[in-house]
Amino acid sequence: MMRSATVRIVIEDPSQVAEARRIARTNAHEVGFDANRAEQVAIVTTEVATNLLKHAERGEILLNPIAASNGDAHPVLELLALDRGPGIGNVNQCLEDGYSTAGSKGEGLGAVLRLSTFSDIYSRPGSGTALLARWVAGPEGSSRPHRLAIGAVNVCKPGQIVCGDAWGSVEKDGYTTVVVADGLGHGLEASVASQDALRMLREEPALQPIDLLERIHQALRSTRGAAVAVARIDRERGKLTFSGAGNIAARIYAGSTPAQHLVSVNGTAGHQIHQLREFSYPWPANGILILHSDGLTSGTGLDALPGSALRDPSLLAGLLYRDYKRGNDDATVVVVRENSERGEP
Repeated sequence: MMRSATVRIVIEDPSQVAEARRIARTNAHEVGFDANRAEQVAIVTTEVATNLLKHAERGEILLNPIAASNGDAHPVLELLALDRGPGIGNVNQCLEDGYSTAGSKGEGLGAVLRLSTFSDIYSRPGSGTALLARWVAGPEGSSRPHRLAIGAVNVCKPGQIVCGDAWGSVEKDGYTTVVVADGLGHGLEASVASQDALRMLREEPALQPIDLLERIHQALRSTRGAAVAVARIDRERGKLTFSGAGNIAARIYAGSTPAQHLVSVNGTAGHQIHQLREFSYPWPANGILILHSDGLTSGTGLDALPGSALRDPSLLAGLLYRDYKRGNDDATVVVVRENSERGEP
């Protein structure tokens, strides 16, 4: 799975609703949706943007296009609507058509439910709301199911037009390998470095994490370099193998068990790594892996989000981005867990 960078749309003025609708429709066409599915995306975008203004006064919409690749039958588009407003006391009631707390027709959340292939929502009174809508270009559930569900947010630094971070995943021979790269600095040159790291994942997906990191290290010699983390999950053996260099944070969550922090060595791929190392960790049946660049704070985690571990991984990635982004850097967070929801890409 190789995703394009997330499209971020700030919503803080009514004039931005129409712009968000236009951008969402354009992304839907670009990912390969037909006119009917693209219009569904546009309608939902309008509804959630309007609700952000009505209920939270401001927020942001993130669009994640996922092109068909690696055996996926259909492209996918995800929308995240994030705010830090008053939150929702009764989510199920708000999903019913005709319910409104703002004097409107009350069709917003009901429309999201009807017009998307899959949706999920997380809200806490006083702490805001995060909503996910996902569309698949084909019959519901027609995208090839992955062994693990993976969600991510990959947002460029404000003022930049390309993201210096990148991430990707590949399934091969029963393993799922995930790479997260943070090119030094920002902009195009940082993006070149991080994209070169993903190129090595595509070319050498069968390599052990330490060997893949070594290949990435060599491939990035002519670039700015990057912090890189490589994680491989073997579900059948209950094992996660990890090799990292630099400040990509990684941890495993499993129920009430304290988070397991994964160890990266000091250094920068493409420049200098003191000593490459590889570590193995248990991968529990209910495990959640979170990796993120330093565009999110070091305190990023699930402790302040009760019940969030049950949510879709894309929604969880959006929550972590909303609550822990620094706001002055490229920001990437990837969440991996068992694929239990119908319709997940």
